[in-house]
Amino acid sequence: MSAKYTVTAEVGLDTNMSQPTSKSFSNDHGKVDVQLVESDEPEVIPDDASSVRKTLLGFIVVIGIGVSWVGSTQFTKSTYSDTFDAPFFTIWFSTTWMLVCYPGYLLGVVLLSKDKRRAGLKAVYNEDQAVYGSKGLTIVTGLKLTLPFAICWGITNYMYVRALGVIAAADVTALFASNTAFIYILSWVWLEEKLSLLPVRSMSVVLSTGGIVLISYADGFGGPTMLGILLSIGSAIGAAVYKVLFKKYVGDATSGQVSLFLTVLGLCDFVLFWPIMLILYYTDVETWSWDTMPWDYLCGSAALSVVFNFLVNFGIALTYPLFIALGTVVGIPLNAVADLVFRDDAFGWIKIGGTVLIVGGFILMILPESLQEKLACFDVESCRRNSPEEKKEEEDKKTNQE
Repeated sequence: MSAKYTVTAEVGLDTNMSQPTSKSFSNDHGKVDVQLVESDEPEVIPDDASSVRKTLLGFIVVIGIGVSWVGSTQFTKSTYSDTFDAPFFTIWFSTTWMLVCYPGYLLGVVLLSKDKRRAGLKAVYNEDQAVYGSKGLTIVTGLKLTLPFAICWGITNYMYVRALGVIAAADVTALFASNTAFIYILSWVWLEEKLSLLPVRSMSVVLSTGGIVLISYADGFGGPTMLGILLSIGSAIGAAVYKVLFKKYVGDATSGQVSLFLTVLGLCDFVLFWPIMLILYYTDVETWSWDTMPWDYLCGSAALSVVFNFLVNFGIALTYPLFIALGTVVGIPLNAVADLVFRDDAFGWIKIGGTVLIVGGFILMILPESLQEKLACFDVESCRRNSPEEKKEEEDKKTNQE
């Protein structure tokens, strides 16, 4: 079979070439004429200043995420006292503040985005409500998508806050960082994770598990501290379930869509979950009083939680995603310092070793997939043979033979 194709490709030509040129390439299947046409577009040269600016913004975002997470955690731990022991009330109150996420996003659009400001807020909202499907945001679509996540959010954060009332904040954050290992396990089950990523990510799971064991050993495997450890691990699993299900049913949402989603989640929390708060109060499961309510700590925790979510959402648009992931890791040593300075809770060497293992597992998990696949290969030839480009070439050869 013989065939002839004409391909026009725009290329940057040497200044000495005054006329377009063409070349012909042929093989057993036919002949391809490639005509080289000088491009009218100027050559794009990477902007080093832009890259540096993006990196500096990344470091600022990392610090902001770490500080806001540590501050929120420490404020939450400080709410516990003889007159206040109410983790569910804390979660309900804090989540209600998520109502400001989407209005805050729209304010950022008006102040910072010229293109979206020209398009109008109605166009922006129409684009963002697409996260709820073709019908947009209605009562039915809002409840159908958001309510299950609100329940998962509430249970996960309840275990996290409850753990803070039992063990040190640094221990809770270190154990919570193991959620990346659980994310991979669930992704393999629900999202059909790539098999080529198995060796590296399995090692991440092993490291995280070893870190959990070391921290548990340092705190003791019995008594109330074990309850705090189990609650921390439970919150890590809950966070993994939330993130994997969000990826499965929502997908790669934009900052505006995530902000709208969080606002609707805060609305669901405010409207639907207050009866649970009252039931826990009147059955004496939780202890609190309007006269002795620690409003300063509650408001501080809620405000910093909002800041944390804003930095995570907008940080992805401003800098590299890796910096967003590292922001949560920074929170572990910062919490350890805060515990030592303000609560006289030492973070011993065994806990440091456990934290290093968990952070190591975390870093392995956030490595680019291409690098993980290369690390999983024992030799260059097997990497080349299993690469997407090689597989595509093999598929093209089979197609041509047919």
